[in-house]
Amino acid sequence: MQVNVDGLPLFKSSNAQFWPVLGLIEQYVCNVQQNKLPFVIGLYYGKKKPSSLHFLNPFVEEAQRLEAEGVLFERRALPFKISTFICDAPARALVRNVKGHSGYYGCDKCVQKGVHYENRMTFPQTDSAPRLDHAVRDELSDDSHQCGETPLALLSVGLVTQFPLDYMHLVCLGVTRKLLHLWLKGRRLTRFSPSMVKELSRVLLTFTPHVPCEFNRKQRSMEDVERWKATEFRQFLLYTGPVSLKGLVPTQVYNNFMLLSVGITILLNVSLCADLADYAHRILVLFVDHCSKLYGKEHVTYNMHGLVHLSQDAKKYGVLDNISCFPFENFLGCLKKLLRKPAQPLEQVVRRLSERSQHRRTNISKTRSLREHNHGPLLNGLSVKKQYEECYFQDFVVKRSEGDNCVLLENKDIVVIQNVVVDEMDNTLLIYKRFLFPLSQNQVSPQKFRLHFTEPRV
Repeated sequence: MQVNVDGLPLFKSSNAQFWPVLGLIEQYVCNVQQNKLPFVIGLYYGKKKPSSLHFLNPFVEEAQRLEAEGVLFERRALPFKISTFICDAPARALVRNVKGHSGYYGCDKCVQKGVHYENRMTFPQTDSAPRLDHAVRDELSDDSHQCGETPLALLSVGLVTQFPLDYMHLVCLGVTRKLLHLWLKGRRLTRFSPSMVKELSRVLLTFTPHVPCEFNRKQRSMEDVERWKATEFRQFLLYTGPVSLKGLVPTQVYNNFMLLSVGITILLNVSLCADLADYAHRILVLFVDHCSKLYGKEHVTYNMHGLVHLSQDAKKYGVLDNISCFPFENFLGCLKKLLRKPAQPLEQVVRRLSERSQHRRTNISKTRSLREHNHGPLLNGLSVKKQYEECYFQDFVVKRSEGDNCVLLENKDIVVIQNVVVDEMDNTLLIYKRFLFPLSQNQVSPQKFRLHFTEPRV
């Protein structure tokens, strides 16, 4: 099971906040069809974040009992284990009772002492000795990282290795947002001109009609970057950024950005992560070193430095989506929507959760209705009973409409869906047009590309 602890501000006009302890059954984390929502283990309410860790005691006591006795299911005792604690940096520091990200010894993963530079705590080293589970648990380290005891030490969890870095906060809301701010408001040598910003916004908005429905949000312009969500920064880093920046920004800036994009892409790809995690590590280390030279040493702060350790968590737990805060953050938003008035928020949420647990859930995917049409196109000689606008697969959907109609087949063909039909044998068929490669000579000269890996460089 994964565990998440995070703060949730409730109202704009007050300091009232929840600190939920959430759980997520690990086997469901990456299976979209069987994905279960996180569930509430405990819920703390107050006017500020907890001043002590006593609010974790009921959770720790119950987890200890489950570790010893297991979970009773159909008259069998199943073993219980907490695999990871998925938290952002402030919450990780709080529940482990260690120095925060602005402290001299604030890094979760290594023992280096930070350098206070330009009014910021920076971590310039990329090869410091790793921080060890037993050193934190037994308070053997002499670097003042540990502020005191934590009730989590009573559990069978590694206080370093089982607290992975969360790429949603570290990469999307951290490093990627930092780069965009440097391009808009940084020092003159790397700051984009108004004409560059305007052109970048124009290009980004041209992508909007082509974004598949699997993306949570459509791409917004640079004018709205202060309001971008984590999913929008992720989309820019992995998909739209590499295309929209090419040829528009200075070569060094683009190459530096691509180091981050390629490194994170590897660590998010199931087929690449297992074999190329070390390569991704070298890419990200080079990115951090080059950022120090390109943008200034003062920008190698906690989030930027954390990229150095990201591949180690990926090697231990698989792709970064396995250890991401995204499902928990989505659930926190749903939790907040349960409130109907400012009075007695804790009681309201408990009642709403109790009401929901008493109602049987309906599997929406099994009751989804399909939209029929009669517009074709059809194939000669094919007897068709019905035509549909879309077709739902296990973890994605294809449609006739632009944005969801371009598909990469298993044989590497790229096709554009023209129609979804059901024949007289009740077989569902996709009618598509296939892109031909190589292209004709008058369009582009045929070239053969070979995928190879070299030492990363800028």
